[in-house]
Amino acid sequence: MRFVERFLARASLALSVALFAAMALTGTGAAAEDYPTRTVRLVVPFPAGGPTDIIGRIVAQALTELLGQQVIVDNRGGANGTLGTEIVAKAKPDGYTLLLSASGPLASGLALYKNIPYDPVRDFTAISPVGKSNIVLVASGKFPAATFKDFIALAKAKPDSVTAELNTIGSMHHLLTALLSLRTGAKLLFVPYKGSGPAVIDLLGGHVNVGFESVPGVAGYIQNKQLRAYAVASAQRLDSMPDVPTLTELGFKEFVAEPWFAVMAPAGTPKPVVEKLSAALAKVAKMPTVAKQLAAQGAAPVWMSPDETAKFLATEVSRWASIVKETGVTMP
Repeated sequence: MRFVERFLARASLALSVALFAAMALTGTGAAAEDYPTRTVRLVVPFPAGGPTDIIGRIVAQALTELLGQQVIVDNRGGANGTLGTEIVAKAKPDGYTLLLSASGPLASGLALYKNIPYDPVRDFTAISPVGKSNIVLVASGKFPAATFKDFIALAKAKPDSVTAELNTIGSMHHLLTALLSLRTGAKLLFVPYKGSGPAVIDLLGGHVNVGFESVPGVAGYIQNKQLRAYAVASAQRLDSMPDVPTLTELGFKEFVAEPWFAVMAPAGTPKPVVEKLSAALAKVAKMPTVAKQLAAQGAAPVWMSPDETAKFLATEVSRWASIVKETGVTMP
C-alpha cells in the first residue's frame, strides 16, 4: 500500500512538473506572439548626429508606427562602435533590446582589434539590413591631378608626397585606402582623423589631397567643384554621378564597398519575435517616406530575410578580415 502511495505521489509530482513546463512554454510562445507589449530599445553604438544615428531614428520611427509600441534610440558610442554592440550582445534575448549598427563593429573593423568582447555571428541573431550607402574617392579642388590616373602617377613618382585622409581608423574607407595603395604601388602618406567632418574640412582647404568618403558628406562639394570625384566604390555608376567611373571600370574589380546598416538582436531571441521584426522591416523598406529620408542621407533601403542576413554577415566578416590581413592595417 505504501508503495502505491509513493508511486501515486511521484506520478502526481511528475505530472505537476510537466504541466508547469507546458504552461511556461505556452506562456513564452504567447508572449512572443503578442510582442511587443512595451517600449523597445534600439541601441545605436555611435554618438547622436552621425549617419548611423540618423538612420536609426528613421527606422525607429517607422517601427513605432508598425509595431504599435514606442521604439526609442539609445546612443551608446565608444570604442569605434564596439561598446554599444557589446551591450546588445549581452542583453536579455527577448526582443526589447536591439542593435542598429553600421558595418564597422559587425564586420569591416573586427579584425583590427585584439580582444573583441563579442562574436557577431555567435552572439547575435541577424534580422535584416535596413540601408546601404556609397563611397567615392575624392580629391581637393586644389590638388593638381585631374584624373584618377594622374593621381596614381603623381603618387608613384613622388612617394609619401600625396596625403590621403583616413576619416575613421578601421572603417571601410581606411581599408580601401590601404588596399588602393597596395594594389597600385602608390605610396601614400596617411593622415588619420576622428571623423569625416574634420577630414572633409581639410580636403576643402587643400591641407590633405585625397580621401575615400561616403557620398552624402561630399556630394554638394563635388557639384560645386570644391572637390573632384575620381571614382566610386560601387558595383555600378551612381545615378547622381553618371560621369564618375567605378573603380571596377578602372581595373580594380574587388573595390566594391557599400557601407551598410543592419538590425540585430541578441542570440537566442525567440523565433516568433525575429519573424515579426523581419516582417516589419520588410514593410519599412517599402515605405516611400523612409526611402526619401534615407536618400537625403545618401542611402537606399534594403531588406533581407534573417537567414540571408546571417550569410551576408558571415561573408562580410571573412572578406574584410582577409583585407586587413593582406594590407597589414593595424590600430594605432
